[in-house]
Amino acid sequence: MTLMLKITAVGLLHLAFYASYPETGQFGNYYLGISLLVWSVFVMFINTSSKLVSMVSGAAGFLVNLAAFALMALAIAATMPQHDRTSVLDKMKAGKYPDRDTVNTGMLRFGVNLNRETAAGVKGLDRELGKAVKKLKED
Repeated sequence: MTLMLKITAVGLLHLAFYASYPETGQFGNYYLGISLLVWSVFVMFINTSSKLVSMVSGAAGFLVNLAAFALMALAIAATMPQHDRTSVLDKMKAGKYPDRDTVNTGMLRFGVNLNRETAAGVKGLDRELGKAVKKLKED
């Protein structure tokens, strides 16, 4: 993986946690910014070592990258602030996974309304289905 792709993956991992568990409280935005910066720098350092390890074995380099992202996911889950002061990791251990409404609330923070997108998709599907039925009736 190239460095830019890895840094994009860091951002997407943060986005996934931030959207899935949006009750971050007043320090959530600060946490997101600082965590993105810290983990991006960490990935830059790991990128160098994974390139060196990849010279010996490509699979070992991939495992180094995989371990770095697993460590990042674990650290985010353990340290991400929540209103109820229960870590995301503890919520996941207890089986409290996000539902559709929670993810929609989290995505609204980024300006994406999943309910509106779904409704637009259903309308488009109905329109295409109507065209197909009309064409079948003509034949």
